[in-house]
Amino acid sequence: MSKATAPRTPKVRMYLSEFALSTAPRSPITPTIPPLSQGKKAQDQGANAFYEQPGVKIVAASLGILLLLVVFILWLGSLFEPQVQDTTTTNQVTTTTSEETLPVASVEAPFSTLSLAQAKEAAQSELGRFVELQIRLEDEFNVQAWGKQSIVTAKDQALIGDNHFIQDDFEQAINAYKAAADQLAKLLREAEQEFAKHLESAMEHVLSLDEVAAGVELAAAKIIKPQDPELLALSLRAAQLPQIKDLLLQARNLELTEKYAAALSVYAKVKQLDGQTPGLEQNITAAKNAEEKQTIRKLLGQGFKYLEQKDFDNARDTFNKTLQTHATNAIALAGLEQVSQRNDVAIILNNERIAKEHLANEQWSQAVTAYDAILTLDDNIQLAKNGKQLAQAHARTEKVLTRISTQPSKLSDANLFAQANELLEEAQTLKYKGPRLNALIDSVSQTLTLYRDPVLVTLLSDNFTEIVLSNIGKLGVFQSKVLSLRPGEYTIRGSASGCRDIFLTVTVLPGIEPIEVLCRETIR
Repeated sequence: MSKATAPRTPKVRMYLSEFALSTAPRSPITPTIPPLSQGKKAQDQGANAFYEQPGVKIVAASLGILLLLVVFILWLGSLFEPQVQDTTTTNQVTTTTSEETLPVASVEAPFSTLSLAQAKEAAQSELGRFVELQIRLEDEFNVQAWGKQSIVTAKDQALIGDNHFIQDDFEQAINAYKAAADQLAKLLREAEQEFAKHLESAMEHVLSLDEVAAGVELAAAKIIKPQDPELLALSLRAAQLPQIKDLLLQARNLELTEKYAAALSVYAKVKQLDGQTPGLEQNITAAKNAEEKQTIRKLLGQGFKYLEQKDFDNARDTFNKTLQTHATNAIALAGLEQVSQRNDVAIILNNERIAKEHLANEQWSQAVTAYDAILTLDDNIQLAKNGKQLAQAHARTEKVLTRISTQPSKLSDANLFAQANELLEEAQTLKYKGPRLNALIDSVSQTLTLYRDPVLVTLLSDNFTEIVLSNIGKLGVFQSKVLSLRPGEYTIRGSASGCRDIFLTVTVLPGIEPIEVLCRETIR
């Protein structure tokens, strides 16, 4: 049964695709169509007018009375039927009555409703894509200057889609919207390709400092996409090319006259205008290297001038400044060598003589000071380094020999005794042995002879006191015990229950008397 629809009002010239673009902010708009309920409402209004007619009312009343009479007769008949048949008849009557009372309306299957909704959504999606592409074209590109006809054609195609959409012909609407969107997509792709081509060509001309050719390409790119950030930045660089070319020429002329500092100043201005100027960094590096060489030449000339004037201190300082700029400069190194030959050699020889005199007089610290004076000139002078080490070895040997001579009791330790022997042998080989050092060598030699052989020591106790001897360990309790000990100083500890511990410090030497170790003081 066909569905009655209300008459449509004339369509205003604001189509769905245009309306979506005319609102702010711009975003894809779901097209609005007259609700289907308007057709049903009009249908209901026509039906009500029909039922209001008098003849229709009489016919309807008669049909109602007849229907009630049929139901009553069937009910009476059911009183004489079996139960099963009664149930069946009742169901049939109920079913018949239900079918007769159902309103007449068209019902769509669920899958048909779902397919219709999906088609509508797909049409809206394609319309949204069309709108987004048109917004991008009109916002980012000067499309009216080069693609006006293509835009109009795409819009017309979209209007066809609007008409299909309003007629609920969503499949045709999808096709129309998709065709319109594809036209805009192609237009956008071609515009971007053409813009990129002009921009790349303009960049090449900027790098070659050709402002005229760059201007032509930039103008062509500006027609397509006038507000593009890369285009604006490159246009600014191109506008500065005449000034940059003039500055580069100035810098080059300054370099030819060896005014490198001024040339670097000009290069700095170029870098401020456009740091990407081709060859700029190489020019700056070359100017810096040339300025460095110029500085080195001036320093070397001044250094040799000081050398001729026998101003050795200033000559040395100037050559060292040269080496700070160029660490391996052979001329500066040769200049320092000449300074050493004419001045430093005299200083070195004089301090070496003084140092040797101090060594002969056993004045070790004064000899070290004289050698340090040489090393202040150059800490790599081997003569001074060797002499300083020799003076320090004499001073160290004298210090240790003095300690052994004044504290021989420490030699009871076997390790210390061995170290003392080694030091004595080294002392006997020293080059500068004066009266003081020779006397110490003799004294320590005699002490080591005295402390070399073990000594028999007798300890006496009471078989009650527990005895411990340093460097040896526990001896236990005993009445008498004889030990063979190396000469030197020892500590003896005695302890017993009920008595206070005793500590004895004894020096073991040949001929030592027996030692008594007893705890006598009781603890109260």
